[in-house]
Amino acid sequence: MSSDLHSRAEASSRNEALQMTIDAAEAALRAMKLTKNPNEKVKHSTLFKQLLQEAEEIKFSKDWRATSVNAVTTNPQNRAVAVRELKEPQSTRELPTSERILLLRASYLNNCKFPPWTTPPTPNEFQLANGGDLFIDAQELFLSDFQEDVLDDWKRPSEALPPPSWFPGDRTNLGPSMSFARKIDLVQDAATDCSVVASLCAGVARAERGHSKILRTVLYPYDNENNRPLMSKNGQYVVRLNFNGCYRRISIDDRLPVSNTGRVIHVVDRHNPGLLWPALIEKAYLKVQGGYDFPGSNSATDLWILTGWIPEQVFLQSDDLDPDHFWKRISNAFSIGDVLITMGTGKMTAKTERELGLAGEHDYAVLDLREVDGQRLLLIKNPWCEGTSWRGKTKQKSHVNVQPNADLAELSLIDFGEDATPLESSRDLLNADDQLSPGTFWMDLDNVIQHFESIYLNWNPGLFACRQDLHFSWDLSKANNELTSSRGSSASLVRHPQFAITAGGKGNVWVLLWRHFRNCIPSGATDQEISEGRYTIDLQGHIALAAFTSRGRRLLLPEKQVEQGWFVDSPQTLLKLSDCKPGVVHTIVPLEQDLADAEHTFTLSIFSDTPVTLTEADPRSRYSSTLSAAWTKDTAGGNAHSPTYPSNPQFVIVVPQKTSLCLLLETRDEDLNVHVKLVHSKGQRVQAVRNRDIVFDSREYRKACCIAESMEVEPGRYTVICSTFEANQLGDFSLTVESSQPIQVVQLPKEGAGRLKMELSVATFGGDCSKIAAPLVPKRLVNLYAIARQLDVASRRGASAGSLLRMSIESGRGPMRRIHIASNEGEYADCIGDVRSDDIDLSPEMLRRGESLWIVLDRMYTSTDAREERFAVELFLDQPEALACGVWRTWDD
Repeated sequence: MSSDLHSRAEASSRNEALQMTIDAAEAALRAMKLTKNPNEKVKHSTLFKQLLQEAEEIKFSKDWRATSVNAVTTNPQNRAVAVRELKEPQSTRELPTSERILLLRASYLNNCKFPPWTTPPTPNEFQLANGGDLFIDAQELFLSDFQEDVLDDWKRPSEALPPPSWFPGDRTNLGPSMSFARKIDLVQDAATDCSVVASLCAGVARAERGHSKILRTVLYPYDNENNRPLMSKNGQYVVRLNFNGCYRRISIDDRLPVSNTGRVIHVVDRHNPGLLWPALIEKAYLKVQGGYDFPGSNSATDLWILTGWIPEQVFLQSDDLDPDHFWKRISNAFSIGDVLITMGTGKMTAKTERELGLAGEHDYAVLDLREVDGQRLLLIKNPWCEGTSWRGKTKQKSHVNVQPNADLAELSLIDFGEDATPLESSRDLLNADDQLSPGTFWMDLDNVIQHFESIYLNWNPGLFACRQDLHFSWDLSKANNELTSSRGSSASLVRHPQFAITAGGKGNVWVLLWRHFRNCIPSGATDQEISEGRYTIDLQGHIALAAFTSRGRRLLLPEKQVEQGWFVDSPQTLLKLSDCKPGVVHTIVPLEQDLADAEHTFTLSIFSDTPVTLTEADPRSRYSSTLSAAWTKDTAGGNAHSPTYPSNPQFVIVVPQKTSLCLLLETRDEDLNVHVKLVHSKGQRVQAVRNRDIVFDSREYRKACCIAESMEVEPGRYTVICSTFEANQLGDFSLTVESSQPIQVVQLPKEGAGRLKMELSVATFGGDCSKIAAPLVPKRLVNLYAIARQLDVASRRGASAGSLLRMSIESGRGPMRRIHIASNEGEYADCIGDVRSDDIDLSPEMLRRGESLWIVLDRMYTSTDAREERFAVELFLDQPEALACGVWRTWDD
């Protein structure tokens, strides 16, 4: 068939090309009718339809030669896969000493040292010295309880492969091998590392499609001439894996855990049971993870570690997923070998698992992609040795019934005939192929989206020309111990590491954050297990990345991001920035949820089409200072509409010269909605806030933290008020003040500090009384303010609303009445909260002029039921024994 296509490309006329195409279509039709192989039926059916389409294009296209030539190059059944290799970019950023030390510290894991990779090992490392013993690794890998129960012993490959239970008789000439004669079919059995085996299967399938062998740089010793691993003579192997910030060297011996039952603990090739190298790579990986009791991860992580290919997780239930665009993106890259694809299911009930033939929370490998008869198909492999296949079927059969256009007389002769057998779904025909390995099946993209949770894509890093790596630590234990810091979704970004990237030219920039593995003690571990060093890898929490445009400066709040990735429980998360413009600076911020309260280390890797600059983000301001304070039962005054608002914590800011100013208010309690306000006050404690006094504020109340800022503040003395939305909400907080010029920040004394409190007798309103007063007699000049607080508030809960109250200091009565000061600018206020007056000076001279002074409480009913109400009234004086007060009495104007 291929020769027919080439001859059509060389046709001398349109009619000749058309006739050749018709002849080829008839041949494809005959082949489809004759073959019984489902795979071949699908192939010939697809080719037949393509040839009909091409014939129509030849008849009407002006450039019929280009059409014929195009058929040769675009036909997927006849396209030759070009073996190409893209060079992996290396980071050109010079590492400071601090980062080099960080990488060295990250070499220690599971009581083992995994040093950074420098050069490949020499052949001498794998030679057996005369009279020497075979290499034995000092660290024996842990097994799960089940694996321990079925373990016979750790054995060398000559005894371990093929698995003894598979070949219990004569094992002569069955020994282990690094080569294979049949198609590789890797499976897992008594281990829970489906993600690892799925990763190996995906890598093997890529090589089987004719692409370069990406695993050849993983295992040593290696035979470069024959392009395969070599058997080590001394039993030692060296594996190159990518984790904790760089490629690292892992040394292992070749002993494998052999079962005394029919179960196999390590990965094994079902078709080539003596194949050794997959089990060695698996062992090295599990040494990093702590042992064969590895609970599994996801195959994007495993392929990143095995190959260094960039991991991406696609959530199939996301509203942002466009199946058409997604298929085009992965199928094009898959066809040229630039992406490895694996998939993972979510939680499923046992009943659902039985009905679908799928396993819940399990990783699968994608071995092939194909589009047939309009169906977008994936060849999926379950890595379990006894794994089931998907049981889905197409409800309606798809009939091939070609109706050629009426004006194409040459094509009207081509027909299936009345006795032609209708074809089933192409997917179902492919699944009927008895050559498919157990647990391997074709599934269309729509069903993949329905039944799988995530698709994992690992991209060839050689797609990018440039790379930069930066290594950093994030001490969450320190942040967690600070009483005023929060780590929730509403927290500020002050303690987050932040970085600036600048693209040198237009193009794509991918930002990968990878979390370094660190050990932690397993929950419920015994003292003996701890003494044996039986640690586990810390997998707690989620991470994400966000990108902002802030001219490369640090950010305070996680708002107005350009891009933000999903929070994932994987050790890696990818953020993609498309079509970055030259010179535009992005601030990149790692985000976390529920990471352990400890110091964590990370690597940030930037992959780009053009050179990028990667640095730590610049500070927002030159000067910064932080003060700690708290809302207590005496200072939790609530929002600005609350009469107790002035009792909130307040700070004086002295600005000697014009400056920018930013106020960040943070609290550890995410349930607190907070606000910060800067007002003109000459640096004094504010008793009332008028709109014209406000310089700037944080606007809406916000959970856990808020900011207020201005690029230009004139010299002067200002007051900052920090509040919660509700009164009597208690909690610690911090106030950070950033500025471009030096300033001074001091907390003002709380309400009543430096004053003498004078408690008056309880002020009681009778049922029908609306105003009461008590005489004031100043003995000398005194400054004071008053606070009235309703008593018996608890008894009002669930009852009708209470009264509104106004408090004033007055002199005279009737027409001679004069109000010196009144609460809330003379307006009535809800008496559930405190009602207060501003400061006022009183002196004996006021009485000598014949004036009498009164403190007056005036209430307005808010319900039809007048009731008795009691109030505690307190005066705060700046002089001792400077004032006398009489008893309360009813009062008429």
